[in-house]
Amino acid sequence: MNPIDSFILLAAHNGYLVALMLICLMQYLLHADRMERLRKKMAADSRKLLGLQNEVSSLQKDRAQIRFEHQIFEEFVAQSNFDEAMKLLLTRFIPRPAKGFGAWLEKRDDVFIWSHFRGLSSQELLSIPLSKDWFREFDHREFQILDESDVKHSFLYNYIPSADRRRLKQLFVFPVRHNHEITGLLITTSLYPAGMALERRLSLALRILNGLEGHFHHSQELRLQQNQLKTTREVLELRNISDSHSSSVRELVDQYLSCLIRQIGMDRAFIAFSREEHYREVRSIQRVGIKPNDQQRESWDTDEKHLIKIAAHRGQSMVLDPDELDIYGLSEPLRHVIIIPLTPREGSYGMMCLMRHQTKPLSEAERRHTEWAGEYLSEILRRTLDQATMEMLATCDSLTGLLNRRMFEEKLDSELAKAESRSNSCSLLMIDLDHFKSINDTFGHQMGDEVLRRVAEVLKKTLEDAEEVPKVLVARYGGEEMTAILPRLGTQEAARVAESVRSNIESLELEFRGIACPVTSSIGVATYPDQATRAEEVIEHADKALYRAKANGRNQVCLFSPGGDILQEK
Repeated sequence: MNPIDSFILLAAHNGYLVALMLICLMQYLLHADRMERLRKKMAADSRKLLGLQNEVSSLQKDRAQIRFEHQIFEEFVAQSNFDEAMKLLLTRFIPRPAKGFGAWLEKRDDVFIWSHFRGLSSQELLSIPLSKDWFREFDHREFQILDESDVKHSFLYNYIPSADRRRLKQLFVFPVRHNHEITGLLITTSLYPAGMALERRLSLALRILNGLEGHFHHSQELRLQQNQLKTTREVLELRNISDSHSSSVRELVDQYLSCLIRQIGMDRAFIAFSREEHYREVRSIQRVGIKPNDQQRESWDTDEKHLIKIAAHRGQSMVLDPDELDIYGLSEPLRHVIIIPLTPREGSYGMMCLMRHQTKPLSEAERRHTEWAGEYLSEILRRTLDQATMEMLATCDSLTGLLNRRMFEEKLDSELAKAESRSNSCSLLMIDLDHFKSINDTFGHQMGDEVLRRVAEVLKKTLEDAEEVPKVLVARYGGEEMTAILPRLGTQEAARVAESVRSNIESLELEFRGIACPVTSSIGVATYPDQATRAEEVIEHADKALYRAKANGRNQVCLFSPGGDILQEK
């Protein structure tokens, strides 16, 4: 074979080899392409799987959040009233009060009150209502997160008790609205649940409050209706008292005032009348509620006189809070006072004063009800009192029905002037109940009041039955001390009358729950003009004789004598 044929054969042979190599190369490339596409598909599938896993995880978290939210909803709805539900909600947000605090502020009568709180210490500070104008900084916000420095510039800071401010690292504020107006505010130092991210806890809090908003406003409407029904019942109760057949106007007024202070949660009240617009001569004619003890009596009387002067100066209804009471120098236990002018009839002036010893301020509803009650009481008095009755009420002690101290002093001056012009005598008895404080301590103040009433009856009856006494002029001088003016009676005649009074008081049969309550008295006697020439001297000398009777063993009568008191034996 020549070389050419050999070359052709070799080339042909090598061409097959090259073709085979090309085929193998192509197959490799196809395989590599398939593997790359498979790798990419697996990677995409892995990404999809991871995305699905993330979605599942997110759904699980959402489900946990919804489960927590649903749990709160179930607990909330299961409560019988909104107040209990809000307490539960705060318990969720503040599980450990020592670590933080929370509160729900609710709009009532155009002010916000601390309706519920948890973890806050000061009851007095939280009793102060907040003006709705201060909430404008939250008007256009779903929520607000305040750090410690932010809170110091917020109006809320002054109303957070100082003992609780040290725990204030962060404060969350959530307003609740109705018709674009803030009607409630939730403040809390922590959110629920503790292990969830802040963003999700904020979202959960908003969702919860949004869900509870309708329930809250429904409860507000229900509370409004309940308050209206309560007001209606209270009005009817007062009207029924005015329509009842009371034995006297005094009894009617006593029942009316007692009912009113119970309705609005006051501790005591009094009514005062005057014949002058500026109250230069004022007589307290009726007191109800808590009674003062011996140490309080003088300061309470002073406070009443001060309140009357304030009312005369202002000449209109007013409410005095603790700050104003401090400015006027009025003493504790007064914390809140409301004064309502009364107009019983033309030419007469009066006022009704209700006092509260607690820190809770008067609500707008309580104020409106009190103002209505004052107007209605004026109407009652106009219907039932004639001028003579008004004069009687303005001169008598409300408990005993005797003349009050001011009228006693006027009557004594008048009788001494008559005695001087006619050259007659006029004697004075100063009567003090022995160990009266022990009666109050042993049997209570109600029994003490009953003793005073019964002794007053005995005193009037004894003088009415005494032939030598031309007219009965008896008065309650103060506390358990009473007086009797005896016109035209000299010392010995007055001594006989005094002994009859002492004996009749000693004969009183009183008992409390089956236990006898003995009552005795000590009496001092002084006579004009034999022993005194002025009213002040007559009172002073009768008082000295009274204290001599007490010093000599009580339950006896003593006559005043410049050289030493003469004991009038029983």
